[in-house]
Amino acid sequence: MRPAVAEAQEYLAAVEQELADLPGDDRGALLEDLAQHLEALAGEDDDRPLSVRLGQPAAYAADLRAAAGLPASRGGAASSSVGLVERVRATAASWRALPATRETGRLLGDLRPAWWVARGYLVVLLPCLHAFDGVSDFPVPAPLDNHLLGALLVLVAVAASVALGRRRLPRPLELLVAAFGILLLLATFVAWDRSQVSRGAYLGAGAPMSPQMASEYPLLSRYGPVTDVFPYSADGTPLEGVLLYDQDGRPLTVGLQEWWADGCRRVLEHPQAADGGPVSWSFPQDYELAGAGQGIDGRPAVCDAARPRPEVPLPTFPPAPVD
Repeated sequence: MRPAVAEAQEYLAAVEQELADLPGDDRGALLEDLAQHLEALAGEDDDRPLSVRLGQPAAYAADLRAAAGLPASRGGAASSSVGLVERVRATAASWRALPATRETGRLLGDLRPAWWVARGYLVVLLPCLHAFDGVSDFPVPAPLDNHLLGALLVLVAVAASVALGRRRLPRPLELLVAAFGILLLLATFVAWDRSQVSRGAYLGAGAPMSPQMASEYPLLSRYGPVTDVFPYSADGTPLEGVLLYDQDGRPLTVGLQEWWADGCRRVLEHPQAADGGPVSWSFPQDYELAGAGQGIDGRPAVCDAARPRPEVPLPTFPPAPVD
């Protein structure tokens, strides 16, 4: 294969010959832009001939004339025989020769290693966003509810993605990899949008709440929505059926707890008042298993009807003074 420098000089000379009828200043300005473009192409990882990447010299020269508003060459009749495909390639080459296009191409080239890393991460993250297991998968994915496993898979996927990016692939396979990357990005955006509310990605302190979320979770703490209250007496005895009211005597209500650590679906069973109406402000909330071993994703699951209270440190009070 001829050296890239020699091929670029031959291509530049062929275009210069096509522009020989132009005044020296006009011809010099066009050839200067072409020389800069050829210099940029030399740094790209592409082994195709310049006649394929930019089009035939005659077509490229004709397009340069048109873009600069200069008259066509005296051999215009011969140039008109250039095929449509070559003219399209020449037009694309003229766009690539623009300074803004060249700078954009250099920037995208510099960002390729970052994309290789992100691609490996998204390959592991995307399936986790579809696994409704109630475990936060951001920023560290948790396949099988295991963040350590997710971190290891991310390292392996990133290493494989970087190795793939550094390889020189055939053009069809390169286009297939690029299409896969675009689909991966789109699928991740869709999965993330669907999972933020349902999987509790908004639970971080200070996260904004939409009006719809605020209506579903009326009681908020600094950590996010409150879905249950576990009352205790001063001596640490768990209390059941406690009715809670706010400062104005209004019943205190909380949001529905959708996700459980065991991955089982539960339904809320409120106690009923004498008139038959549900008492939704009775705490702790009473959840019952929905069906026999039904998971939150609709698949069978191993469920335990007993739901232990969370481990909480309780304050101790000094004994009352004896008079």
